[in-house]
Amino acid sequence: MGRPSSIDLLPSELKERLLNLLNKPDVTQQEVADMINELAGEKVVSKSAVNRYAQKMEDFRRKNREAREVAMMLKDEMDGSDGNVLGKVAIEQARIIIFELFTAIDEVKKTPDDPKKISSLANSINKLVRAIKELEQASEVNMKLEDKIRARAVAAAEDVEKTVKAEGLSEKTVELIKSRILGIV
Repeated sequence: MGRPSSIDLLPSELKERLLNLLNKPDVTQQEVADMINELAGEKVVSKSAVNRYAQKMEDFRRKNREAREVAMMLKDEMDGSDGNVLGKVAIEQARIIIFELFTAIDEVKKTPDDPKKISSLANSINKLVRAIKELEQASEVNMKLEDKIRARAVAAAEDVEKTVKAEGLSEKTVELIKSRILGIV
């Protein structure tokens, strides 16, 4: 899908340094480019490459912020009962990416200048489909585990209830202990 950017071609230590510099609001993108080029000993990035990369990173951060906000809204709607909300959001995001990849394939078909592009996009879709399947399986395993934990907590609360009633505690005290065990304070 096109050639890699000059930023993508940087050695990992320079790329890490570039990311750190971009996170400093008092450093301009031109200064970032100059510092990276100085560290590399030659001109390896331009200000426009740094700008494109910064925009890509900001877009990534924005999407993650939005995903967290959606996850929190879903969690609030479910009264916090489902701890696997982020997994569901991740699955939905992966589905959106697949849709975007299908759109990209349609665009590449219109200008078939590089047949490897379609193959690469199809490969990306295949990987995402597998990732979604794995996320859904992990989500199912998590939900079963949560159900088991809840069942054990309920069983423990019932056991405590029987024990404390046998010892003569009041109904109010029994309910208080049960609510503490089940986390319904």
